[in-house]
Amino acid sequence: MRFINKTVLATGVATGLGRVTAELFAREGAKLVLVDYNEDELRALTNSLRSKGTAVASVIGDVSLPEVADEAVARIESEFGRLDILLNNAGINPVGNIVDTPVEVWDRTIAVNLRSAYLFSSKAIPLMERGGGGTIVTTASIASFKASTAEAAYSVSKAGLLQLTKVIAKDFAARGIRANAVCPGFLPKYMADRLQGASEDQQAMRSRRAAELVPMGREGTYEEIANIIAFLASEQSSYMNGAAVIADGAQTV
Repeated sequence: MRFINKTVLATGVATGLGRVTAELFAREGAKLVLVDYNEDELRALTNSLRSKGTAVASVIGDVSLPEVADEAVARIESEFGRLDILLNNAGINPVGNIVDTPVEVWDRTIAVNLRSAYLFSSKAIPLMERGGGGTIVTTASIASFKASTAEAAYSVSKAGLLQLTKVIAKDFAARGIRANAVCPGFLPKYMADRLQGASEDQQAMRSRRAAELVPMGREGTYEEIANIIAFLASEQSSYMNGAAVIADGAQTV
């Protein structure tokens, strides 16, 4: 039980990796403030965790807006009094090269993926400092290092997340704040924004592509990446700061 008496603020938790990670934090004793725009799924997750005895609050809203980050931090202060861990997990992944990508899609991708991590980190750090320190874990990607074809906005935003992680680590290490990133490769499904329009055949084709490209011959699982996030958030990784942990089955080796 690594997170007893720890408070976690997490974005992008209604489905997929975020949901699995929130459930893992809860099983290991954390108190949670969860943020997502998907009202139905977020309420379902919150109710499920509460039914199992987890102290949890939820904030429904657009993570790229300062007022949503402010509301989340205010809920932490009013309900739990301290913040120990921030998980920046919210993200979208539109298709397109820079010619195909409309400016509004580019701006939205940077806002959800990168601006949100800046907003939540900048609001969380002062609260962490008042409690004696804390850890920030950000979900980046192998696209942080290696450009993905027809995912221009996504690749740029994920590269930015990696640099954001590093500057936080360097600027706030002496104040007891650590910041690290996890960089997954293929995971079981498209991210939520693309999953909505993906057919079963497209999903199956994606899995076959992963089997061809990944030396381990398969996609990663949400549980595997959640375990890495929990490790980075815990004292087990106490000397890791500014690191990027690649978890891609040797795809980029």
